[in-house]
Amino acid sequence: MAATTTDTRELCSALERRLTLLDARVDSAHADSSEKLGPKLKTTIHSLPVELLNLIFELAHTDWLMFALHPEMYSMQPMALRSRSWRGLMKLMYQFPHTPMAVCKLWRDVVTSNPKFWTRAVIFADTKNPLAALGNLRNLLRYSRDLPVVVAVVRKSYNIMYDKEEGMNVSLILEVLLQNLHRFQDMYFHLNQSSSLPSILHFIQRNRPATLSRLALHCDIDDGENLDMCNFNSVPMIKNNRSMLTTLKIDGRNLMSICENPTLWSLVLAHLKCLTLERLQLNEHSERNLSLTSTIEFLSKIPSLEVLTIRDVVFEVSPRVYGVQSPAITVSDLILEDLSDGVVKSIFDHATLNPTYMLMRNVPIDELPQIPQPAYLELSEIGTDQDLEDFLCFWDGEVLAIRSCMGFDDNLLGMFQAEIAPPYHVMLSPSLRELHIQDCPNFSAAALRSMIQIRKEFVERADNKDLDLRYISEIFVCGMGPILNEEDATWFRRNMKTFVWSTIQADGGSCHLDQDSCIPFTV
Repeated sequence: MAATTTDTRELCSALERRLTLLDARVDSAHADSSEKLGPKLKTTIHSLPVELLNLIFELAHTDWLMFALHPEMYSMQPMALRSRSWRGLMKLMYQFPHTPMAVCKLWRDVVTSNPKFWTRAVIFADTKNPLAALGNLRNLLRYSRDLPVVVAVVRKSYNIMYDKEEGMNVSLILEVLLQNLHRFQDMYFHLNQSSSLPSILHFIQRNRPATLSRLALHCDIDDGENLDMCNFNSVPMIKNNRSMLTTLKIDGRNLMSICENPTLWSLVLAHLKCLTLERLQLNEHSERNLSLTSTIEFLSKIPSLEVLTIRDVVFEVSPRVYGVQSPAITVSDLILEDLSDGVVKSIFDHATLNPTYMLMRNVPIDELPQIPQPAYLELSEIGTDQDLEDFLCFWDGEVLAIRSCMGFDDNLLGMFQAEIAPPYHVMLSPSLRELHIQDCPNFSAAALRSMIQIRKEFVERADNKDLDLRYISEIFVCGMGPILNEEDATWFRRNMKTFVWSTIQADGGSCHLDQDSCIPFTV
């Protein structure tokens, strides 16, 4: 952001100098030969010099980059939210440079002469005119000269069950992309069905230039194998290749092919830091399914892996061989989303995981074979049939975030304030210092205050001072939640290092507390 501000200031200064010179020339012309001037000429967009136009477009481009987020940022949203925002995003993506380019030939020449205006490409896989889309892509590659390009192959609409033309359009687009693969640093596919996605082999084999650093192969539904006709029997051809990919989002079908040779692929993808595995359903009639053992073997051999996300994937699980040490997957961040009961239990049973941050969203948490001990734990959309109390009894971390969990109530808060019988002199999660609560309407502000107050008094006891215990000093409450009265607000404000409260009610009301106030206001 600082760099962007500096660049903008420099452009503004250059623009101001240019305008000053123009004003001086005009004043001089009026002073020297005012009698020779005829009727005042009408100023139009054609009157602006090329240098001034380019400066204006530089400013517009800088401003556009701040608001035109990469489509991947939007695809991470829930599908309902994405469907409302996607059309607006696509319009924003096309505002620059296409809008100024369409004004006139002069503006088009100025825009096309600056290669950095052409480093983001959006191609629609559901276009009615794929040949025109390919022409636009070729033009963008020409206008961007030798600068690295970010390309997103997406859809105009995702409100569809199946698109029989999607795969054919993607194959046409892919042909152009692969011919210019050395130009891309970021390639992002977000399609409807898995069969339309290209094989990851396309981006690794044939000794491709190692310039691609981020690749996403994402789909909304698993409808079967990738149908781009890439021959995975040629995998030995890549054994001496080393991809420079640092971020990879891969669908289950491509992952299945990788896990047929996990050792080789862990070498090819040795630079990976962020990996997302998603979208695969178990098929009882298929000749092959995704092996959990091979997947864990692959993950455990990636030396630089830091962030691992597993989302909506079903594995074929073999019985664990007891007496053999489980492979360790050494990641700092672990994200598990939309997984079934058997998948979650099998992951923790077959692998050793010790992340610093862990998010569990819409997954079962009962009776896990082991509970990781991340310093930062986030639980989201955990069903009421799951035992939150039992899970949290075995966790001791510093930061806890509870989001959209209807089971978070006063009984759970009471568990956190209960003192374990002497001689232990401890409470559950004695290291807990920060609590985030979002969209949890079934607890009360009074119970939250009571829990924090009792834990604070427990830590401050004279006989506990040498135990290096912590109390909760930072509270963040937002979304659906209870009303906060003035007495509780005053206590929180005086006793908490950080306290934020902004809740809404099911009836449309809301309760907010200003940063420097002790008096909440309701609407």
